[in-house]
Formats: sequence, C-alpha cells, structure tokens
Amino acid sequence: MASLQSLEVLQRQAAAIQGEILAEVASRGVMAEFGHGTLAVLVRNTLRIDKGEATRRVARATGCNRVRSGTGEVAALAPQSGVALREGAIGTAHADAVRETLAEMPGTVAEQDRRESEATLVNLARVSTPAKVRKAGRRILAYVQPDGTSPGGDDPARPARELRLGWRRDGRLGLVGVLDAEAGQALEAALSPLAKPRPSSEHGLDEREPAQRYGDALAELADHSLRAGTLPSEGGERPRIVVTIGLRELSSDGAPTATGLLNQDVPTSAEQARRLACDAGVIPAVLGSKGEVLDLGREQRLVSTAQRRALALRDRGCVFPGCDRPEGWCHAHHIEHWAHGGPTDLANLALLCGEHHRIIHHSEWNIHMGSGGIPVCIPPPWIHIPRQREGPMTRAPAAAIPDG
Repeated sequence: MASLQSLEVLQRQAAAIQGEILAEVASRGVMAEFGHGTLAVLVRNTLRIDKGEATRRVARATGCNRVRSGTGEVAALAPQSGVALREGAIGTAHADAVRETLAEMPGTVAEQDRRESEATLVNLARVSTPAKVRKAGRRILAYVQPDGTSPGGDDPARPARELRLGWRRDGRLGLVGVLDAEAGQALEAALSPLAKPRPSSEHGLDEREPAQRYGDALAELADHSLRAGTLPSEGGERPRIVVTIGLRELSSDGAPTATGLLNQDVPTSAEQARRLACDAGVIPAVLGSKGEVLDLGREQRLVSTAQRRALALRDRGCVFPGCDRPEGWCHAHHIEHWAHGGPTDLANLALLCGEHHRIIHHSEWNIHMGSGGIPVCIPPPWIHIPRQREGPMTRAPAAAIPDG
C-alpha cells in the first residue's frame, strides 16, 4: 500500500512540473516556432495524446500557474491547487474540479471570496475524492449566485438541455447529452434506486460496474415508461416495440444465429425475441416462410388486466431470489414460451424484473410452479442457494390464486 501511495504522489508531482513547463511555454509563445498553432496542438502532437486530454492539461497548466503575456502577467486562477498538486497532496482530477468551479464564478465575486472558496475546496480535496470536490463546488456556486444567470427580458429562459442519439455499427444506441440542474437531479433521483446492486445469476452478488448498473437502470426506466401507458400517443397509438421474426426462428431452440427486427430496423437475436415476446408491452409480429404475417399479437392477447392484477397479488413483484422489484417494474414471463405452445394463463406466468427476465432466458436458471401454484426459481446445478419456500425469498408467500 505504501508503494502505491508513493507512486501516486510522484505521478501528481510530475503532472505539476509538466504544468509549470507548459505555462512557461505559453508565456514565451513559441508554439508557432515549432509548427503548432496553439499550445494544445503542441501538447497533442508532442506527447501523442488525445485532443481532449491535451486541452485539459493546458487548461490545468494555465489555470494553476501564472502566465506572462505581451500586456503583463496573468495571475493564476487556482494557484492554491497548483501548490497542492506540486506537493502531491491532490490529483489532477481534484485540481480540475477546483479550477472549473472558480472559472464558473461570476465576475462580481470579490477576489477574497474567490481565494477563500479555493482554500475550502483544496482542503477538501486533500482528504476526499474529486466527485465530492465537484459537489462542494456546485454548492459554492449556488451560494455566490443563488438566482443563477439572468437571461434578460421578461420570458423565463429555456433550460439548457441536449440529447443526441446515434445508432452504432454494433447495434447499440449511443447517447451524448447534458441536463440542467433541475432535470439532472430528477433523473439522478429516478435512476438511483434502480441502479443499486442486486443479486446476480451466479454468486448472489451484483458484479456489474457502476456504469453498467446505471445503464441498466436507464433501460429499465424506459421500459417501465413504455409499459405504464402514460406516454403521449404517436400516429394514434401508444409507443410500443414490434418484434418481427419468422415462426421457424422464433420456435427453434437450435438456431442461435437467427435474427429478427425491432421496429423493422434494429436486428435482435431469436432468444431476445422470445424474451421480449413474453411481455404485454411488446407486439410480436410472426412471419411465415414467404414473409406473410401469421400472427400480429395484441396486448390483450398476451396478459389481460385481470391476469396482471392476479399476478401482482400472487407474486408481489419479481420472483427471482433476493430481488425486491415491485410488480409495476416487472414483466409477465411465460414459463413455457407461447411459441412452444405455452398458454397465457396464471399457471404458466410469473413476474420477473427486466434484469432477471434476461437471466431466465439467457442462462441455465429455470422456473417451475411449486405447490399451491407459486412460481419457484431453480438455479443451475453448480449454484447453491437456500431453497425457496413457495415464492420469492424476500417475501412471505401470497395465497395461491386459482387460474381463470
């Protein structure tokens, strides 16, 4: 541990020294002599690093160190951060968090207040993480400018929100965007409970990284919104996903490479189509060998409102061991898939959240009906968990509800 800490201090000090050198290069203005238009371009080409990293290093160097210009010397925006970085007491991410906070302060803030704010953030950085420094910085900004920046005029300013979507070649959707504080807090509050660790399929622990948990949480939030039926209509219909696949591919267990289409556009595997076809919020469009529509499922054809209520009373939420997702966040899973002749009745249905629905379809976990008509999850033979008692481990079993 001591070696790790010593190496971290050396890396921080090296970054500080490099920043001082870059500030001196900026002061001398010799970039053009070396064939570079800006200091960031010089850094990128000389050190062979990405443009974004070069820009961050230059901003840090000129923000933490004094820079001379033709009109005189420009004081450092965050000099205390530069000192702490040179000591190795804080890292580059800490210094960036402090500098970015100071850069957002309005010009009306007194210099003494700026210095005191920096001292507060640097002291926090010495004992905490960059994320906590950024959070404290937001609080300081809210204090020095509680009403925000006035947009001018009588009309309220439109919130600064952006979201760009683009399909990647690997079939995944890329998202890049930014939200204002109010919307950001709302999204964070909605995702946080959905992103908490949950039991996994193998060891009873959630092995997902935080980024993956939040990605899954966003997908679950979108799925819940679609199934809740509260979104505005489009083209006279509520938003829905249509899974188009041939009957042969859908019913065959031996065609792992078979694919269907989501909304006539995005490819999906046959196994994913089987899972999606379980839920009432997805319309399965099954095609024959010549492309004719054999079955265009409708919502009531799958799980009726009465059946959904009965499932909620019986299962009380996701039936997977240890899961606490309530019924409103669950799919109605066909224990014997309907493409294989499985009926849509309570004796063949069980509630599963999105995460565990995938596990049941894409792993060796299984479900069968136990005594009293209560679904029981069966793990693969190499996994040992306490035996379920007539239902989810986290709930007392509900009374069995007769089918029909």
